[in-house]
Amino acid sequence: MDASTVYSGLLARYSSKAQLLKQQLGWLSLLRLLLFCGFIFLGYKSLVTGAAGFIIGTLVLLVVFLLMIRVYDQMQQRTAFYKALVKLNSDEISFLEGNPSVYSTGKEYTDPHHPYSYDLDMFGEGGLFPYVNRCSTSFGKEALAQSLLHPNTTSIEERQKAIAELKDKLEFRQHLQAHGSLLDTREKEMQQLKAWLETAPAFKNKTLYYFLMLLPLASTSCLVYFFITEQEQALNIFYDLFILNLVVAVSFARKISAHLSVSTSVTKILQQFAGQLKQLEGQSFQSPLLQRLQEGLKTGNDTASGSIRKLASLFNYLETIVNLLVSMLLNGLFLFHLHVLFRLEKWKQQNGQKILPWLKLLGEAEALNSFANLAYNNPGFCTPAVSSNETLEAENMGHLLIRAHKRINNSISFAEQRFVILTGSNMSGKSTFLRTLGINLVLARSGSVVCADRFAFYPYRVHVSMRITDSLQDSESFFYAELKRLQSIIHELEAGEKTFIILDEILRGTNSNDKHNGTIGLIRKLVAAKACGIIATHDLTVSQLAEADPSYISNKCFESEIINDELVFDYKLKDGVCTKLSASFLMKKMGIIN
Repeated sequence: MDASTVYSGLLARYSSKAQLLKQQLGWLSLLRLLLFCGFIFLGYKSLVTGAAGFIIGTLVLLVVFLLMIRVYDQMQQRTAFYKALVKLNSDEISFLEGNPSVYSTGKEYTDPHHPYSYDLDMFGEGGLFPYVNRCSTSFGKEALAQSLLHPNTTSIEERQKAIAELKDKLEFRQHLQAHGSLLDTREKEMQQLKAWLETAPAFKNKTLYYFLMLLPLASTSCLVYFFITEQEQALNIFYDLFILNLVVAVSFARKISAHLSVSTSVTKILQQFAGQLKQLEGQSFQSPLLQRLQEGLKTGNDTASGSIRKLASLFNYLETIVNLLVSMLLNGLFLFHLHVLFRLEKWKQQNGQKILPWLKLLGEAEALNSFANLAYNNPGFCTPAVSSNETLEAENMGHLLIRAHKRINNSISFAEQRFVILTGSNMSGKSTFLRTLGINLVLARSGSVVCADRFAFYPYRVHVSMRITDSLQDSESFFYAELKRLQSIIHELEAGEKTFIILDEILRGTNSNDKHNGTIGLIRKLVAAKACGIIATHDLTVSQLAEADPSYISNKCFESEIINDELVFDYKLKDGVCTKLSASFLMKKMGIIN
């Protein structure tokens, strides 16, 4: 069964579930309203009559109402979760039909100075990143970007095993993604959370804490004693202690307010993080990398998700202070919000240094999930073979950003002749092929599947020079920027780095002779350094270098044909040098020249 059919089935299933939960949520909302009305009525009767029955009834309804708030919140989260699953599967169907990705483009990672990312169109609209990205959190997007930009090439095979295992865990992957998509984690909110983790404790004096414990105990004891004995003096003492509790609570208003400003921003984010982490913790994994991720989420007798959920619950409890009536009752009876404040401080002391490492582990899981989704959506893609020998071989390799029915695949090998001179007319497919080669090599280095029937490679560093830009800010011309890029390649090779080089029509800003001499000189230097790579050029005389060193250099080309007075390209890579020109033919056809 293909991926689109599977997604369609899941879309129907989750749509039905989301609709049912929406109806149940409506009934719960009505029940919550009735409970609140009953609480107000009994509370009024308690104040007017002072009867024990009304007071007990008020307290019971208060507890039930608070429990109902929690049940309603959980039901609301479940409804949102299934709606997220509906959107997720709908987006995947749309994506497989060729529509643009709805996920982050990663344009913030665009860097013209990076050795290959800018040249290979990895970030931004229509780039590789949005094609692969299925991360919901900023931590996931960062991990995915870094795995493409700066992969750990010593752990490629370990990542391949993790991705292969995740590929078949569709439900887990979608649940992980759906939990994260319920709320966008903006940088502002993450900064607020980090700032709270670094704030000084609200309670520095333990004696004060014990005093705060005794006050509610004394007030509730008086109330219980009154219910048992019906002595009015006990009730009067309870009223005095009730007022004292409120005064004490008000004295901490500033500290509560400081925590409350954080709470309103991060509570829902923490709930989504906890939901994602629980999914990750609950799985049984075989691959060592995924097992290590799980191990990093354990903390004593608790789990990362449990700890973060507790923090979210504490912030939730703190937010009840905005309800004046509920706040007066809870603080007058129990100093409730001060105890919440103390528990928040205790949580921070125990787990404050752990939460960001947990979220980074979650980000790594999201990045692996993205690569696994790529593999699931493209069952014809292969898992590359990592070679200890300096080589790169690809069979029926294509550009994954081109849809399958339009994609033209080609094979190439650098096993024997390690440097290729590529010629071809304009629009024949040279640049597309260079990007195809570069993108698949970048994916292979990340541990991902690639768009090929077979792909074997040495984990080279990658250096590409295809799209150099000038910089007014740095007073740097296009030509000089390109020279600096070429210089960095030479420096890498001289330092002994194993680098795969992709060059497209270098030295564009110079005259023909200068360009020819520069290109010849560069290729000779690259060959002398035993470099592996490919260069595309329109200068057919450059291809003569292969005749001088046929054991190391080979010529490849893309040809065109004129059929029925139309220029036709087959985009198939061929051995040899391009023999057919297209520029003059097209200029005549368009009436530019005679």
